[in-house]
Amino acid sequence: MKPSIDSTSDARGVIRVLAIGSFVRDLGQYIVWVIMAVFLNEVRNVSYIGVGLVFLVGGLISVPVSIYGGNLLDRLGRRSITVLLPWVLMVIYALLFLSVYLDFSTYMIIALFIAASPIQSIQYVGFTAIASDVTAPSERAGAFGILRIASNAGIGIGLVSGGILSELSYATVFLLPIAGSLVEGTLYYFRIPETSSEHIKNGKKRRKERLFIPWRDTLFITVSLLLAVGWFSSGMFESALTPLYLTSIDNFSNFMVTGLFAINTLVVLVAQAPINRWFFNYRDTTRIVMGLSLFASAYLVFAFTSDYFLLAIAVVILTTGENLGSPSSSALITKIAPEDRRGAYLGLYSSIGSLIVPFRPLAATALLAFTISAPYRTWVILSVATFIIVIILVALFGGARKSLEARMTSETTATEMTE
Repeated sequence: MKPSIDSTSDARGVIRVLAIGSFVRDLGQYIVWVIMAVFLNEVRNVSYIGVGLVFLVGGLISVPVSIYGGNLLDRLGRRSITVLLPWVLMVIYALLFLSVYLDFSTYMIIALFIAASPIQSIQYVGFTAIASDVTAPSERAGAFGILRIASNAGIGIGLVSGGILSELSYATVFLLPIAGSLVEGTLYYFRIPETSSEHIKNGKKRRKERLFIPWRDTLFITVSLLLAVGWFSSGMFESALTPLYLTSIDNFSNFMVTGLFAINTLVVLVAQAPINRWFFNYRDTTRIVMGLSLFASAYLVFAFTSDYFLLAIAVVILTTGENLGSPSSSALITKIAPEDRRGAYLGLYSSIGSLIVPFRPLAATALLAFTISAPYRTWVILSVATFIIVIILVALFGGARKSLEARMTSETTATEMTE
């Protein structure tokens, strides 16, 4: 029997299931991109720019897939897609394990790695849609904060475990996402209900709908673009740049690199909930701007020191910025997305991010290659660029303030918006 949802306690149960899923998923999946950047560069001799291109292609493929996947979440329901995707990823990671272990061609390994990217994008859209379905607008930032805490707990354990496994064999790292996907698929099958009220009421009718892309919603697209551009620069820490820079410029070991990412995770676990409480009365847009400013400040530390302790402090600073901005970005987007087309809107939001953010590793690795004679300039340029984006965001968010507040005061539908 499929699980169902009909009460507040059931809704909280769904958030708990999503939190467990986030934990096991990111325990296995997050370490993969960190290790793959180093593996391709140091073992398979792929250049910095080549590594960036690999990540770029994966992101660009995610653009149309996210749009179509978001529509499927509306037409077929959240549950069916959410249950299926972990099993698809388990197969991909199993093939990656065999490819690395048996020393298959670099092209095959890259192709499999890229194939996982669009599937993960749909997973993000599905998780965000489900969490939005079962929470009131005022509760969403808190719900996304819970999911982020669980996700980062998994990331922390995965980074430490993956760092140790990578010292033994790069292939063994892929055992983590294989096991995580197995747990995810089983958990969602038994515990995730259908949460889309529109699908529950009009399921058969919605299956026949055509592809819907909200191109005419200029406010939504503008906000999505602003967020994508903002996190393009600030998110360089979580791109291939960081492991490449720290291993090749600062001569850190893989374990030391994963240790810094583990600090990032620890700060999320310790500080995310208090930050949610302390800044509860602040607007989402204000928290986003504050978060990006902290990222820009932390990058200057990376530029002028290779001292591990000082870099750890910089990680604490940028993670605080992440704690402020990340849940607020998700909450802001779901608040202005119409309820009856939430999957399509979140799919478009994800695709905009997939169109812009994938250029981040390419831009970062190209910047590192071009500033290799004085690599500290990489972080200085990124810091200045982030501060410039903050200034632009302040101006644009201020101009759109009334429109944003009007959209966030109630759960509108796409139909009501066009009437």
